[in-house]
Amino acid sequence: MYSTSILRKLGSGEYQVKLSETLTSIIKQINKAETEATIASIFENNLHYLIKSFFEKEIIFHKESGKNFFRHKFLGRVDAISNGLVIEYKSIDKLTSEKDQKNAISQTKDYLKQIHNESGSSYQGLVTNGKKIAYLYFIGDEIKNTAFSTIEVKDLDRIIQSLINVGSKQFSPKNIVSDFKSTSHITQNLSNSLYDAICTHKTQKTEMLMEEWQVLFRLSESDKGQNQDIEKRRKKLSEIFSDNIDNNEKEYQALYVLQTSYAIIVKLIACKVIQTLSFSEDVKFFSDLSIIDSIKLQRFMEKLEDGYVFSSGGIRNLLEGDFYSWYSDKNQWNQKIYNSIKNIIKELEFYSSSNFTYEFQTIDIFKDLYMEIMPNEIRHSLGEYFTPSWMADHVVSRSLEKLNKESWKAIDPCCGSGVFLISLIKSILDKHELYSLTIKEKQELLFRILSSVYGIDLNPLSVLTARVSYFLAIRPLIDDQKIEIPVYLGDSANIPQKIELDNIACYTYTVETKQGNFNIIFPCDFVESSSFFERMYRLQTTVEAEDPNLLYHQIIENIDKNSINKKIQESIKILSSKLVELHKNEWDGIWIRITSNFMLIARIKEMDLILGNPPWVKWEFLPQNYAEKIKSLCIDRKLFSGQSYMGAISLNLCALIANVTSDKWLTNKGLLAFLMPKTIMTQDSYAGFRNFYLSDDSRMYLSEIDDWSNAGNPFIVTTEKFMTYFYEKNHVDYSNGIPINLFYKKTNVKITEVNRFHTFEKVKDFFQIKDGMAYQLSENRTGFTLLPERDYTILRKLKLISGNSDYKARSGVEFTPAEVYFIEPEKRTSKNTFYFRNSEFKNSVYKNDSNYKFELETKYIKPVIKSPFIKPFEILKSNNYCIFPYENNSRQSTSLENLVKESELLANYLIINKNLIEKQSKRSLMISMGNDFYSLSKVGNYTFSPYKVVFRDNTNMCASVVIEQETPWGEKILPIPAKHAPYISMDKNGEEITEEEAYYLCGILNTDIINKYFKFTFSGRSYSINFEIKLPKFNRKNPIQYEIAKLAQELTVKKINYEEGISRIEELYLKLCDSI
Repeated sequence: MYSTSILRKLGSGEYQVKLSETLTSIIKQINKAETEATIASIFENNLHYLIKSFFEKEIIFHKESGKNFFRHKFLGRVDAISNGLVIEYKSIDKLTSEKDQKNAISQTKDYLKQIHNESGSSYQGLVTNGKKIAYLYFIGDEIKNTAFSTIEVKDLDRIIQSLINVGSKQFSPKNIVSDFKSTSHITQNLSNSLYDAICTHKTQKTEMLMEEWQVLFRLSESDKGQNQDIEKRRKKLSEIFSDNIDNNEKEYQALYVLQTSYAIIVKLIACKVIQTLSFSEDVKFFSDLSIIDSIKLQRFMEKLEDGYVFSSGGIRNLLEGDFYSWYSDKNQWNQKIYNSIKNIIKELEFYSSSNFTYEFQTIDIFKDLYMEIMPNEIRHSLGEYFTPSWMADHVVSRSLEKLNKESWKAIDPCCGSGVFLISLIKSILDKHELYSLTIKEKQELLFRILSSVYGIDLNPLSVLTARVSYFLAIRPLIDDQKIEIPVYLGDSANIPQKIELDNIACYTYTVETKQGNFNIIFPCDFVESSSFFERMYRLQTTVEAEDPNLLYHQIIENIDKNSINKKIQESIKILSSKLVELHKNEWDGIWIRITSNFMLIARIKEMDLILGNPPWVKWEFLPQNYAEKIKSLCIDRKLFSGQSYMGAISLNLCALIANVTSDKWLTNKGLLAFLMPKTIMTQDSYAGFRNFYLSDDSRMYLSEIDDWSNAGNPFIVTTEKFMTYFYEKNHVDYSNGIPINLFYKKTNVKITEVNRFHTFEKVKDFFQIKDGMAYQLSENRTGFTLLPERDYTILRKLKLISGNSDYKARSGVEFTPAEVYFIEPEKRTSKNTFYFRNSEFKNSVYKNDSNYKFELETKYIKPVIKSPFIKPFEILKSNNYCIFPYENNSRQSTSLENLVKESELLANYLIINKNLIEKQSKRSLMISMGNDFYSLSKVGNYTFSPYKVVFRDNTNMCASVVIEQETPWGEKILPIPAKHAPYISMDKNGEEITEEEAYYLCGILNTDIINKYFKFTFSGRSYSINFEIKLPKFNRKNPIQYEIAKLAQELTVKKINYEEGISRIEELYLKLCDSI
């Protein structure tokens, strides 16, 4: 680590003179050198003298080092090694040809690889003959090297800084996680000191910041905490803080503290990287922070949180006084907080930031750190999943390849920790050797990146992480320029709208606060000006003057006179008063920055590429207020399917973000590349989204898909199947198909091992890639059929069977909760009743004692058909029964009054379980058939039809005719199909099917081509009952239909060979379809 005295010397003019003198000395002596050994001696002696005389440090060059030095297996001998720097010397004439240079690089690379593979250490390397020099360094697990160039003063500086950085750690994920994981004493002390402060003496400002943080994170004090994920989260938080966290207040405080702890560490890492702070006479370098007292550190942290430390260095928006700055307020600060932060600073002093100065580094240390500080139970409950670096790299490289443009602008509208942003930056920087660029070339490259790579996120912690990652990625290019990192806090599902106020174009947005919402309306010219952010930043001081009139005039003075009218003036007056009011109520400090961020999003336009991994949150799981807020957007954009029954108005937030961002930002030749759930391709609830209409009635079209369903669940914590969707504005005829690339992870490697790598190039051999196709087979349905191969024989058959059905499938009855309604008979009693016990369920929320037997009358007890028991032409025997409190042919449940008269024991059983029954979802209660609390949903006239064909709605399509079953009490009863066992009992005209008709349908539904249709057209977890296949009305006079029915009957009683019979049915069915 560098001490303050060394840092001062490194920044001095005297040091530059010494470097120049040393270089001259080396060159003069090298000219007379004849051997490699002489060159090594000249080089090392000069460096040793400068370091000892000027820095007063002793360094040792370990010569001819091999396995005895490294203490592990090692082939070869390193010329010299010192402080993690491997040096390979060559004689003067050995680096003249390209071949010599390649061999020298290859030799040194081999040494570095061996060290890395055996010890995990990522050493740096250099090759030199005293006149030419090349560097080798790690980016992740990959070794990069510079081209050979003539040795200069800057080379000596780089070597010396590496050599005197004795004992310094690298900013690697392994080191950072080891030092700052949640169980390390450093992080524990920080979290505990913050938790103690917030629990025992929370200030008004802290209260404000935390409440607004809750608004942003959609957390509510009215949350009943019934969700299992919340219970797991509370248990984990209780372990971390050694406290009984059993209510919302404690839970949210603990969450807030954990996120604050992570934020503090990230911010201090950013400080360490810039090294020179120039904060005050006492604090000029990062190392000075470890020796200042509590008052001075509090002032520094307060200014750090406010962004001063970085803005004074030219980076205007790296830190902006976010929700996690509460601890730095002088009224909240205490000795424990001081000690814990000082310990972090001391630990960071052991790290070297020199690797960020010279070359681009792929930074994913924050993702790993976040996952360590925020355990899985917490991340899962917040819906947080991290995209592996190699997958982000694949999406970026594929997107840029499809875009095929030299110059482009790209945005990740839900950027999270910034993994896609870093991959985009890498794609630009990979084409350049940074160390050899001139100052002007670096500046041009810097501004190309800043004008090409953008990010947005609604999570302030993500914005912080993404900005710092972005900053570290471009650090080698920064040289005192004033820059704004284009990563903004905002909601990509609800971006500012463009309106006109008396012929002046304006942007408008509503900001929500606990103290009431306020509207922002600014002229477009003002928002789009290059000085907008800086001008807004300066307003914070004016707000603190508590003079709304002064604030109003300062805003107006920054706006061009031609962009002002009375309506705009009035709006700005109201805004000024609201901001001052918030300040007076001690509800301030963040609104100017938040306002600026949300408005900056409005000026984003003309993006060539929109990419990323937006949140996969279903509509029904969104907080109610937020869901209502964006509901109109979904309706306006024709995103809902239009089917209100059975939840078909459901949607996923990622679909809305895809639509909004494409509509607002994408160029005509641009590309949208999102990771989204596979169900978007098939489920009925996404019918509206699949049409992908934009606001001008133009459309986006899916051009290609990468299917990761069999890639080994790269997100680890979720098994949701997903794809990379590539959308463009060019028309695509879906009936002709679109290509799918299917990725299959090989069995010889674990996905956790794959996720260690940063680029797809490094992991591609772990996958087998196959070609598939996606088609829209029906004009009446937007869902796709996904073929895992390019088999046109199957496709022709699928197109042949695609069409209209004359029958309507129905969902099985919903018995909710199943723990109450599903029972199993045990033995008869002497009173014409039966003993039953509750069925067992492995993943049941409600635990019943399955060994407990209870007595019930049998009138309303029916056999029940569950999906796993359905086989082709057969329903397996089982002990599955259900409580079905309905009279035959009645859609309304039997009243409680009648139930008490006819089945008193059953009535008592249901009353005892009333509280449990009433915990079912509002949707289930709404669509239940009957007025009594025990009424069930999905019951209709069709439920009581005498003939039915029942089939599975998941995993593997198969069907059987429903026949009467003899019960243990001697009755023959027609079983009731339950949820996941849909059935057909009527045609679309409401006529009940006949027995022959049931067998006819059963035969068709068991054919291989129908099985493939369901398998390739719907999610394996749930088949839609609104299928588009030809099921023409049965006519026993039609010889084809009649033969299908007869064959199905024979297969049911096993009179004929199954394979022969089902093949013949398929042959007949295809012939029937062809005749229509």
